[in-house]
Amino acid sequence: MKHQRIRKILPSIALYGLVMLIIATPLQAQNYIEGEDFVTIAADAKIRSDGRVDVMEFFWFGCPSCFRFEPVLLQWNIPKEVNFSNVPAAMVDSWVFHAHAYYAMDLLKLKDPLMQKFYDEIHVKRRRINNADSFGQWASEQEGVDAAKLIQALHSFATKSKVAQAEALANKYGVSSVPTLVVGHKYRTSPAMAGSDLRVLEIVEYLVQRILAEESS
Repeated sequence: MKHQRIRKILPSIALYGLVMLIIATPLQAQNYIEGEDFVTIAADAKIRSDGRVDVMEFFWFGCPSCFRFEPVLLQWNIPKEVNFSNVPAAMVDSWVFHAHAYYAMDLLKLKDPLMQKFYDEIHVKRRRINNADSFGQWASEQEGVDAAKLIQALHSFATKSKVAQAEALANKYGVSSVPTLVVGHKYRTSPAMAGSDLRVLEIVEYLVQRILAEESS
């Protein structure tokens, strides 16, 4: 009799758990407080012509918090509605060289194999790479990398233009610290605001869906 009663209760418990999960999911967004977890920086969001929402991470290679955040970003299962990009923060003079280094790597399609290595070189090996000579030496040590071409890209007009654009974006969106994420050109958030590296990505995904819902309404 006791076992029969347990068998009857168990489905009810499972159903209750499923209902609570369904209820809790939309309400979870209520935990994200504007002004605390994110801020609005523009009246209207901009959605790409392909229907995706831009998510930009402003970072600096010399930033310990950015270094810790990078592996989390690499593990992020980026939603199909998101167009993600890195933007090197160049609003401080000492950060400008690293912005050039990033765009030099990006220009030669070396960002994916070299970005984490560059972070590691600075934060794990404690190596100062803050000029063309030290960057060229480091590049020459990387397998399959033409250091001369990378230095050429470092000084190219295309790289200089990208750095100027990155600086303008940081100013436009009020980026004052890194890492910072800008969603849909409308919202700004960060791990510091969110309280953790994982939670900020939850907030980003919420903001993406919020923008898409606003667009379709």
